[in-house]
Amino acid sequence: MNKRNIIIKGLFFAISIIAVFFYISCKNKCGTTTCQNSGTCSNNKCICPTGYSGNSCQNAWSSEYIGTYKCSRAACTIHVNGDTTWQSAVTVAATNGGYTVNISNFDNTNVTQVATVDSVNNITISLASGTYGVAASGTFASNKINLHYTTYAQGGIAYICNMTMVKE
Repeated sequence: MNKRNIIIKGLFFAISIIAVFFYISCKNKCGTTTCQNSGTCSNNKCICPTGYSGNSCQNAWSSEYIGTYKCSRAACTIHVNGDTTWQSAVTVAATNGGYTVNISNFDNTNVTQVATVDSVNNITISLASGTYGVAASGTFASNKINLHYTTYAQGGIAYICNMTMVKE
């Protein structure tokens, strides 16, 4: 009887281990794919969280923006000191996963602005709290960012410009 109990317990243990393995390995499966970046499965299709796309949520919206850009400023409402061409870099922001980017040396000021991007290549910089900062909106297409922005300086001075950023 003792030998029989040991065999039954051994079989039960082996079946439990196999069941746990299959449960864990299939947990994130969605049809034939595995949903990434916190995507969830519905009807064998990955539903991607904001900031990601692709059949397995593998593409961050911000990925195509990343790189070094040659920038130029034009059509400012008031005279702006400094060069009208410069270089900036776009990198992935540390927050919000796939839908925010950092634009370094924004407007040739050595300041980094955080921008939000969406699935149809719109880009937005929201005015920070306070009385001065940058607000911008624009688009990304064919490795080029076009931005229309307003800079609010201390003392209530504001200037409005258009900026073009071409990926190098």
